[in-house]
Amino acid sequence: MRVTIPTLATLTSAALLTGPAAADPQGWDLLQAITFEEVETDTEWKVLKTFPEGLRNGAEFTVTGYYVPVEAQAYVTQFLIVPDPADCPFCGSNGYGISLEVLAADPMPDLPEASEVTVTGTLELIEDTETYQFARLTEARLVDGGS
Repeated sequence: MRVTIPTLATLTSAALLTGPAAADPQGWDLLQAITFEEVETDTEWKVLKTFPEGLRNGAEFTVTGYYVPVEAQAYVTQFLIVPDPADCPFCGSNGYGISLEVLAADPMPDLPEASEVTVTGTLELIEDTETYQFARLTEARLVDGGS
């Protein structure tokens, strides 16, 4: 049996993007252009991902969004950003929208949830066929926000 499901990114309407994320075509527009196909057979399940031309492994990448902590800590090195605060994957009220995992180059003080931030780092595409995760930002630095 072969099942095709539209990417979670395409399910997030561009109309939902507000504030800085809407004005950030290099970031969210490219991430939302990633598509996937879920393939299920009697013996196998996998996710085949297709990445747009503008995304490259190892590319410097800057994106503006809203901070979502993964764990409560005084200093964080891992967090998520989302294009709209309502897309928080842990809040449970809006379903699951697009998000980007961020791995900071250096620990930084925790921020209030939904703080508007701009981060830059190295974009790592995740081609692992056993997960829906499609990218993460590594060696990231906070460029603006969180104050």
